[in-house]
Amino acid sequence: MVKTKFTHSIIIICFFSLTALAQTDKNQILVLGTSHLEQLKGFEISMLDKVIDKLDSFNFEVICIEKMSGELLYGIQSRQDSSFDQITKGRFGSKFLKVADTVQSSKSISYLKAEKNIKELSCKSNLNVNQRKELLFNYLAITDLPSAVLQYAYIKDKVVFTSNFDKYIANLLEKSTISNNEYYSLAVSLAKRENINQIEPIDNFQDEALLLKYYPDFIKDYQDNFNQINDINQLPVYQKLNQLTQECLRTNDLSDLYTFLNSDEYKKEDYNGQWKIWLKTNFPSHSDKARYSFWEMRNLQITANIMRVVARNPGKKLIVIIGASHKSFVEKYLEQIEHVEVLKY
Repeated sequence: MVKTKFTHSIIIICFFSLTALAQTDKNQILVLGTSHLEQLKGFEISMLDKVIDKLDSFNFEVICIEKMSGELLYGIQSRQDSSFDQITKGRFGSKFLKVADTVQSSKSISYLKAEKNIKELSCKSNLNVNQRKELLFNYLAITDLPSAVLQYAYIKDKVVFTSNFDKYIANLLEKSTISNNEYYSLAVSLAKRENINQIEPIDNFQDEALLLKYYPDFIKDYQDNFNQINDINQLPVYQKLNQLTQECLRTNDLSDLYTFLNSDEYKKEDYNGQWKIWLKTNFPSHSDKARYSFWEMRNLQITANIMRVVARNPGKKLIVIIGASHKSFVEKYLEQIEHVEVLKY
């Protein structure tokens, strides 16, 4: 009898040990909803100080941003389909592809070789200045400008940029560093505090291109039915958002704005106001339903890309910095994944 009790005790201890281990092995993920900072008139990076202090307390090990990977950008470009010109020739991809092509040509390095170099350099525990410079150029060669800016921020003595091409790149990185963009003002600033070497791209901007490819009359449909959706900006949630944004800009502190953007109240009201409406408008062409479906598709693709990062970083703590309207969708998907714990801001 004593032996049986002892055996049961061992089983119970093992069970709880395995349960505790399983819990600690989960990837914890914070989906941080943000405004697109370049749209905030009067924004200064110092307005994020308290937000970054708060995020720093989480001790994130991986940072993801609302950007497309070079792999995806080059894949879209290879299709030679003008439907996607707004991506490869527009603001989502043009700048990144042009810089990558320039660096590949100047440094005689292919995309695949740059990826291999990044993998090798990233394994080193303490990078010296020249290694960081080399890593920086390799990131640029795969369209990863944010990670290149991060490496540039780590290099204190800029005299290593000696050639004319080096100086051209250094000037490009300097301009990006001070731009009002969450890639640099938020993600790079946080990554530097956490001593992270790379910022992961997880977005897929093909939703609007596909919508207009398959529903070329969507804009006309939108204009013809404008009376059904023209009052969205007057909804209380967006009135509150606008007032709060202006107040935070006035006080030089965006803390309250980020608290609101990541609240359950905002997630619910933004979904009802900006997305659920497409299921009620009843356009004769059904392009409104397609708009909603492609938005779901994009967020599913974002979540898949997050899980690709998770697969390479088991058990680590991630932050995903993304437009606030994505937050409710991405969290909805992540919460269904067994080994993921969604964190609250």
